[in-house]
Amino acid sequence: MSLFRGPGRGRIFARFVLAVAFFIVAKFLADQAAQGFSVGIALPLVRNVFLLFLEIIGFGYMGLAFDGTRQPLRAMGLARRPDQRLGWLREFALGAALGWGMMVAVALVLALAGILYVHFSWGSRAFFLLMMQLCGLATGALASEIAFRGYPFQKLIEAFGPFTATVMACIFFGLLRMESPSAGTAGIWVSGIAALLLSLAYLRTRALWLSWGIHFAWLASMGALFGLPMAGNTAAATVVQTDTYGPRWMTGGDYGPEAGWLAFLALMIGVFVLLRITRELSWRVNQPELKPVGIPVDIPHSAPASPAANTNETETL
Repeated sequence: MSLFRGPGRGRIFARFVLAVAFFIVAKFLADQAAQGFSVGIALPLVRNVFLLFLEIIGFGYMGLAFDGTRQPLRAMGLARRPDQRLGWLREFALGAALGWGMMVAVALVLALAGILYVHFSWGSRAFFLLMMQLCGLATGALASEIAFRGYPFQKLIEAFGPFTATVMACIFFGLLRMESPSAGTAGIWVSGIAALLLSLAYLRTRALWLSWGIHFAWLASMGALFGLPMAGNTAAATVVQTDTYGPRWMTGGDYGPEAGWLAFLALMIGVFVLLRITRELSWRVNQPELKPVGIPVDIPHSAPASPAANTNETETL
């Protein structure tokens, strides 16, 4: 285990590689476990819960064993805010507002262009499925943030610095989207700018609550609120189903808004909004800890009075 323990860029990068390998194995185990416990509509939620459990255990152990941290949850980004009551919930809500606002902007442009056709399903089962989908999206977004902005990303930052780590994350997610040919060129750029936005959300707050809120609200607004495809998946469109008829550069086609340039523009604007709304929080969280410096001096109680004090005493007499 000496390969993974201790300082040095090589050992830190080795911990990053180990964390990535662990995530791949954990994802496979979560898929297998979920299929054994559940089928149908509950499968995504059960899978995400299993994955969350494995991530917290695995990454937490790595923090304890290899980094010597006494607060593994905080180290992986699940940090409490001792100076604020429910501070993590406020950060999540702030991120959710940003994610919702970006998707609303995309949907509003499509609606004004007259290329959205909306259908509604008001049955009780549709609302039950909606709740299941929202729970699945919330747990899935958190699992993704722990995996991609949690322990592995932090090791990448320690090894190469925040700028290089962020660039590497953007390139990685852009290349990852290339596995879906239907995403097109716009989808690759959307994935890269989304990685930039979420990475900045972590770097500005040193926690995952803000990025979790952005991630969840973006997906929930797109799939559940507006009934649009999420990477070609329409499972979340239970109450609202939306069809788009228009140029692919706007709608993203069957893949959804994440394959259109409108989403790229919305995310780009979201980066600047994020930098503005987190200015105070970033200043408070990222300020270096001030430590007293100097040489300690012990002054005995029987120390002679200063000349100035003797002068004043003489004048008084």
